[in-house]
Amino acid sequence: MTTFEQTVEMFETLAAEELTVWIECGWVRPDETGGGYRFSDTDVARVRLIWELQYELDIHRDTLPTVLSLLDQVYGLRHQLRHLTAAVAAQSPAVREEIARALETGQD
Repeated sequence: MTTFEQTVEMFETLAAEELTVWIECGWVRPDETGGGYRFSDTDVARVRLIWELQYELDIHRDTLPTVLSLLDQVYGLRHQLRHLTAAVAAQSPAVREEIARALETGQD
């Protein structure tokens, strides 16, 4: 866990005010304690993503909510697909073969 100040220091062009806005917008959700915000590794990765989108890819601030929502959907779908893959792998060979055949023929 890192503090608010440590997180800001990780990014040379990130101002504390900007990170505060990202938190207020709900784009980053660190834990809030009596001593301030505490950022997990996941929170820091999210800050890095937003920073890269805004400062390296020049995504406009008004567009960021849409981009972040779409990325969250992709990550959610990947998570669901991993669970589905594990569930299929746990099935008998006959069931896995039926699933593979259905996929090959395009059956829904």
